[in-house]
Amino acid sequence: MHTRTASLLLGPTELSVAELSAASLDGEVYPIAGRYCPVDLPVFPSLRAAGLLALLPEHAFVERLSAAWLHGALERQPVHTQIAVPAGVAARSHRGRTLTLRQVAVSPAELTLVGGCPVTTPERTLVDVLLDGALGDTEAVAVAAALAAATAVSPAAAHGALRSRRSVPNRALAERRLSDLTEASRR
Repeated sequence: MHTRTASLLLGPTELSVAELSAASLDGEVYPIAGRYCPVDLPVFPSLRAAGLLALLPEHAFVERLSAAWLHGALERQPVHTQIAVPAGVAARSHRGRTLTLRQVAVSPAELTLVGGCPVTTPERTLVDVLLDGALGDTEAVAVAAALAAATAVSPAAAHGALRSRRSVPNRALAERRLSDLTEASRR
């Protein structure tokens, strides 16, 4: 299944860079995780996963905004693909033009597979988005609300997931944002 899904995406092995660029400029394809997808093909999670899977080093998983996109909460792929490896796994943190890799504390229960691609669970992703100090409050709450709607994660489940994390930076920020999310979900 993963091979078949991946074969729907185009890259330099299928077409030259010039052909891909021309097709993109003509509106026939659009970029998805370093590859290109025909515009008439609906974007479903396993297609997004196939593109991301090719970018992941061993033991890595998709996290934060990239995970929200993979779970269907965002229409557009984030400019920076955010991936991580579990703390203790040998990997150097990296921030390139389009990819950010870091080490994080994560339990196996906080990871799942989408289309064969390892990704943080919707609950973990929602909490990570709320904890992200690089995001403004409005953006973080909007992404969290979209993720909750796309995956049926309740604010109560997110609150439980946040409480279960021991020592995390920006806890007060995340709790305030979670309160805003809870309030918005009541309207």
